[in-house]
Amino acid sequence: MAIRYLISTLFLRPNNIVCQKYLTPSCSYDNGFENYIFKSKFSSVFHINILDRNLCTQELKSPKLKDIDTSKEKIIKELNFLSDKDATPFYKLPLKSLLQIYKTTKNDDENGFCKNRLYYISQRIKCPPSTLSEQIVKRLFIYKLSFDWLESSLNVLLAMNVSGDRIKRDLWVLKYHHKTIQERLERVRNLGVDNLYPWMVRCSEDILSRSIQITQDTKTILGENKSTKMYLAHRLNTTPDVIEDMYVKIPALKTIRVTKAKNFLDFLIKEGFTVEEIVDKPRIFAASQKTVKLRLEKLRNLGLCEINLNILCRSRKDFQKYYESMESISKET
Repeated sequence: MAIRYLISTLFLRPNNIVCQKYLTPSCSYDNGFENYIFKSKFSSVFHINILDRNLCTQELKSPKLKDIDTSKEKIIKELNFLSDKDATPFYKLPLKSLLQIYKTTKNDDENGFCKNRLYYISQRIKCPPSTLSEQIVKRLFIYKLSFDWLESSLNVLLAMNVSGDRIKRDLWVLKYHHKTIQERLERVRNLGVDNLYPWMVRCSEDILSRSIQITQDTKTILGENKSTKMYLAHRLNTTPDVIEDMYVKIPALKTIRVTKAKNFLDFLIKEGFTVEEIVDKPRIFAASQKTVKLRLEKLRNLGLCEINLNILCRSRKDFQKYYESMESISKET
């Protein structure tokens, strides 16, 4: 009854105009006046006597944006927001979505679950409501889940030490049953993966297996070094400060996967480059190992023995120009 009352107050304006988007009219006549019966998508029926037929027809075809905004405002005021900033993103939603949120919020409030799921999730994952609000309006399924489902999923994620920030950035995980979440994350953790992410619940088995393998390989490679920076410092026989300088020159090096760094270093050292050369030419890490290998083969086929690392990581055009000049010299000799 409360929902029907809200809908009637929102859509029945003082001059008996109704929003055509939600109400479908059928006509009958009573005492010379046209009696409109509006069948609502929300299960209630509205009877409206229209004295001015032309005015009604015109307004039904073209509902004013101001009227819709007013209706939105009335609903949003009933959603227990603590500040206008928290509520602002909800004004972007259509009326139908706001009515669904209203129904869920009223039910949660009456049952003592929470005042609004925005604040419940915000408190659980330690995220400012105004920040979470922008995310939650893109994931309206949160207001369609049962409260028990939502609570149980959050309980498992937090118990498995999935950070609140990661949950905020991947709210889709809350769509999964808490048993599914627990089974997936426990399996991953038992395989030696300490940092758990929501996407591990949602991804395919192939992607998950590959991620686990990379994590296990990384642990094996790092050993006691604990970080990629310390590993690079150890392999290149230098200090962490020097590696930091390399990061500044080549930002991509900072995010390089340790498995790739190991394979690349093994390859370069096998090809005869010293660690001093590699430290002096960190740009090589921005190149593809496959490309470097092909270029080395091409230059060595010309009889070149001493090759500068900078040559190997030039642009395609510059390398081709250098190669052609070396090829020309090689033919002359």
